[in-house]
Amino acid sequence: TMERIRNAAEAHGIAIAAVNGTFNMAHPDPAVRVEAVRRFDSFLAASKYLGASIVSLCSGTRYADHLWTYDPANRTDEAWRDMLDSMCRCTELAERYDLILAVETEASNVISTPEDARRLLDTVGSRHLKMILDPANLFLPGTARPENVRPTLRHAFDLFGGDIVLAHGKDIHAGDGIDFCATGEGIVDYPYLAALLSEIGFTGDMMLHGIYEEEKFASARRFWESVRA
Repeated sequence: TMERIRNAAEAHGIAIAAVNGTFNMAHPDPAVRVEAVRRFDSFLAASKYLGASIVSLCSGTRYADHLWTYDPANRTDEAWRDMLDSMCRCTELAERYDLILAVETEASNVISTPEDARRLLDTVGSRHLKMILDPANLFLPGTARPENVRPTLRHAFDLFGGDIVLAHGKDIHAGDGIDFCATGEGIVDYPYLAALLSEIGFTGDMMLHGIYEEEKFASARRFWESVRA
């Protein structure tokens, strides 16, 4: 199967820049976390075979049944400790394969703010652990307001801009909750985001996602390309 994927990508001129390796790094059951890390080893081997250089992660949640559901226990020392243990083990594996692991802030996960991200990077202290910049994920409930966009983006770049290896093009509607939408349809200031990425010398990829209607992918791509022009 891996050979078929690699051959198909090569035949169509598609570079596999990153693969999604997310699992619940903060799962409340230690046996689940241990098994996930065990499987992650072979996942990294497959990613390396496919030619990827980055494997994306999430920091997980104490909510056992769904990776993207918030649990108040995410803010506890115990959740941080368990997530950190998973992250360190996975980073050690990534070092063996010479792959970069990249995590992003998620309102529903343990790493939910730029401050959390900076603390994680400094604690792990490995060049194999970096950041994904997803602008929509920087907004916690109640903060998705147009007037907050530029200060929120600037704050994230100030804290972990130098560690960004991948960008996501998800957008978010204004409101008290978290309502993601297609690139360019929400409040994210993409020209400002492009300027911030240029400021740090970012040369990585922009992955457009959070687009739930297939016909919107082409317009989202055109929008981002017009922003970069």
